[in-house]
Amino acid sequence: MTNRSHNKNNEKTELGVILTGATTSETYFQPFVEAERGPIREGMLVIVEMSKPQANILTRISEIIPHNAFFGEGDGFSEARRRHMPVPSDVARQYETCKLELLMRLPRQEGYEITIPPHPGDRVLKYDAAGNEEAIFGKKHGDDGILWYGSLSGYLRSPIALDIEKIPMHMAIFGVTGSGKSFDTGSLIIKLSEIPAKNTSGGASKCSYPMVIIDANGDYTNFTEYELGAYENITRYVFPKVFKALRRSGSLTDTIKPIGISLNDLNSRELAEAIVQFYRGGSLEGAEFQVSALQNTLEDKVGAGLTHQLLLTTSFKDLRSSVTGQAQVVAAVERALDKFHNVIEEQQELLSERDSPVTNKQAFIDMLTRRGGIAIFDFSADGATGVDLQTKQFFIGYLTTILFDEFTRFKIQGAERYMMFVIEEAQYFCPDKSYPVGSSVAKTKLSAIATQGRKFGLSLCLISQRPSFVDPIVLSMCNTFFIHRISPEDVRFVNSVTGGLPPSVSNRLTRLEQGEMIVTGQISLVPFPLLIRGPDKKERIDRKERVVEHKAGETAVLKGISRLRGD
Repeated sequence: MTNRSHNKNNEKTELGVILTGATTSETYFQPFVEAERGPIREGMLVIVEMSKPQANILTRISEIIPHNAFFGEGDGFSEARRRHMPVPSDVARQYETCKLELLMRLPRQEGYEITIPPHPGDRVLKYDAAGNEEAIFGKKHGDDGILWYGSLSGYLRSPIALDIEKIPMHMAIFGVTGSGKSFDTGSLIIKLSEIPAKNTSGGASKCSYPMVIIDANGDYTNFTEYELGAYENITRYVFPKVFKALRRSGSLTDTIKPIGISLNDLNSRELAEAIVQFYRGGSLEGAEFQVSALQNTLEDKVGAGLTHQLLLTTSFKDLRSSVTGQAQVVAAVERALDKFHNVIEEQQELLSERDSPVTNKQAFIDMLTRRGGIAIFDFSADGATGVDLQTKQFFIGYLTTILFDEFTRFKIQGAERYMMFVIEEAQYFCPDKSYPVGSSVAKTKLSAIATQGRKFGLSLCLISQRPSFVDPIVLSMCNTFFIHRISPEDVRFVNSVTGGLPPSVSNRLTRLEQGEMIVTGQISLVPFPLLIRGPDKKERIDRKERVVEHKAGETAVLKGISRLRGD
């Protein structure tokens, strides 16, 4: 076999030749004997070198099919195999064929589309990923606004290019427990702390992407212990009672702040709907009379000089006794007010917490967007001890409202601001009707961000173990997906919301290894899904890929039970 110059190092390895019957979407090739049984593998990228016209096509091996003339169903050796008799397979006609999925023309500057299929006899070449990223992605390391993330699966140190200009188009991250979802999300967040960008004088610099993170399981709370790239502030927010307990124990640090709510940031209609939704478990169906009665009462009181915050705290009894209308409606509104006041204020103290930066929405959002910061809302057992799901949903509804209102104001004023709203366990806060949670007081506002937020620079990143339990309308607005191993029950749904994955990729969804993921959508600079792997522990150390230690999910079962036994 001859080797001819092809790649960056003026070397190339020929793997086989194209067989007859190619189309512009797929073809088959026969590997040379030295490429069989190991050197090639499913999912591997290879180059088809076309002779007429002279062009290269990037392809992916989707199937490897071994053939042997002495092992065909019903052939002359069937009885011999049945009786355990040896079959002389070494003298049989045997070979492999591989199915190729045609991905794009190379170099990319000439256009993606493949309009002429490979011809029989065209050579199939090994693709050397390391150092050749520009041929596929059209970008170099250090280019403005480009992040280099993970590594093509099966290749060492071959990251893919991600375009931060596409982050406002929303993204979703899926994966079951143990798939590496949270670790890889953390690695992406760290990448977003050092985005290449020229400074005002034209020199090389770094910037960071502002974020609000709803941390359901404590996966990101220790980010506050590190200095990350260009982020000027990283703050962990906990519920008021946890904050006070930390202060009493002497465990409070400057990076921990209390969660609070300013109801003055909501108009009377928004507040009336939120209170009734809270009482009814997230649904407003059939509750229009209740909402209207409460809205009218709130507006009357505000017109008399009171504020929403006062009405739901010190003037609560006055508000409750002022509701008018039909007796049945008044009684329902009173029950809704009682539940809201009892849980949100008396139990969780969210309205009387005056030291929370969140209650000053303009200062809070300015701090994040102007200086480049991360606000981590700790919804784990450590940061939200004794806080029920409905209260968490209400807070996200409030937070979503102030973010949406402020970014709408920025747009009207012509101010360009950007922020990513990251939500772990998204199925709890914008659930599909089939999910046991059923509804959420946050769902309506999250839907508004999903459909309109991209216009204002406010983007969602929805993270879930069970994507089919997330509202499909909200997910349909996502244009980028990072998919780790998922449950078989979710495969059809994921194929649907992503716009369809090729079989060579879709077939892997339930058997991806830990840290492997499929990246598809607008943030990627190629028009096809990529199978990539996050860095393993050694690579993280060698490449300084992730500076924040990932402690979530760690256990010490043997050590713990041994200690209890006294061993």
